[in-house]
Amino acid sequence: MKAVPAILISSALVVLFACSKDKFETKPRIEIKEYSAHDVPFQGSLTFTLHYYDKEGDLGNALFYARRVRINQLPLPPNQEKADSFAYSLPDFPDKQDGEIIFSLDYNTLRESLSTSINDSMIFRFAVTDRAGNKSDTLTSDVIVVYPE
Repeated sequence: MKAVPAILISSALVVLFACSKDKFETKPRIEIKEYSAHDVPFQGSLTFTLHYYDKEGDLGNALFYARRVRINQLPLPPNQEKADSFAYSLPDFPDKQDGEIIFSLDYNTLRESLSTSINDSMIFRFAVTDRAGNKSDTLTSDVIVVYPE
């Protein structure tokens, strides 16, 4: 009978330690902290605030990727030069295990359709690669709607 309480206590400790997983891993992790808007009005802008976690804190001068995926895609006009993929080097900053990344786009970059009556709908995908080459999982935003004039 004395073995039963010991098993219960051991099980409780295993569950307790398993649930206290460290937020900081070698592979960077990002999450969307805030959107400036889910609906972008005429001449508005869109800003994502992403929070990152990285055990080594080596995201300064690292690579940041964003990709727009257009949902209500109509054929784009010929000679369209707007990008759907964005790749940047993050600024050089002291090693930190967590912090924020701000990604902003203006209306003219977001708006694709030439129609004055059709909304543009899109999602964004984000990822980072730290200086050691460790890649985060890809993060996907909610649907963003950009309104015409």
